[in-house]
Amino acid sequence: MSRPAIAGLAEAISASVMQAGSKRVADLAVEFKVSEVTVRRVLDGLERRGVIRRYHGEARPYDGDAIPFRMGVRYAEKRAIAELAASLVNEGDSICIEAGSAAACLAERLKSFRSLTVLTPNLFIARIFRGTKVRVALTGGSYQEESESLVGPLAVEGIGKVGFSLAFVGASGYSTAAGFALNDFARAEVTKAIVSVGAPVWVITDSSKFGVAHAAPFCTDLSLLAGVITDSDIPPRFRTELESAGLRVLSCKGPLLNYDYGPTAAARSVPEITDSDSGV
Repeated sequence: MSRPAIAGLAEAISASVMQAGSKRVADLAVEFKVSEVTVRRVLDGLERRGVIRRYHGEARPYDGDAIPFRMGVRYAEKRAIAELAASLVNEGDSICIEAGSAAACLAERLKSFRSLTVLTPNLFIARIFRGTKVRVALTGGSYQEESESLVGPLAVEGIGKVGFSLAFVGASGYSTAAGFALNDFARAEVTKAIVSVGAPVWVITDSSKFGVAHAAPFCTDLSLLAGVITDSDIPPRFRTELESAGLRVLSCKGPLLNYDYGPTAAARSVPEITDSDSGV
């Protein structure tokens, strides 16, 4: 089977497992009319990307908090979101990137920049820039092993000590009642500090997070945000709700399934954009 065919099969198998919650190898082989050997090969790749976990002949969605594993879920959408977010960043900027899988994809996209300063409370994000020309400043704070985030009073204090003109934060969910939220109270406190600085803050998250409530809200006052960057599957009622609150909602049409993050990436065109405003 060719590489494009395998890539398409991987996306289809991933979607099937996510929807069902659990799928046996034999059932996937029947569903997609391929051999069990092919299914196992695809599942091996999905497990390396962190999309699924294997359990005795079946596959289940990965449910941990480590960024590399979460990057694998809706990976194509997150890469497209990152490409669009990167179009807001210019050489010479000082920006803040909080944490999360979409944020990690954004960091990957910014590696080719030669005059950029990034403040982050996340060690995984910081390591992405190793060996590049990007200057990185860490906030300090207590270390969370699985998410690799720096949290606590030192991290909150560190946010206010380094100036930045633009910030990107992730979200685990959005609901009308609670606004944007995370699944971790300590991370939420750091994100609140980023929002309170007053620089334009963009939430970067895929559309599956809308309508999902979490216990740790970080922004209930939507007027504090500049906008949201997501994919085109965002439910219309949430798009309308956010735009009515004065936010720009930028959404990508079509994931970048074959996008290659390399030194020539900046020369490529960004994904097609849907925006209530005129351009980015």
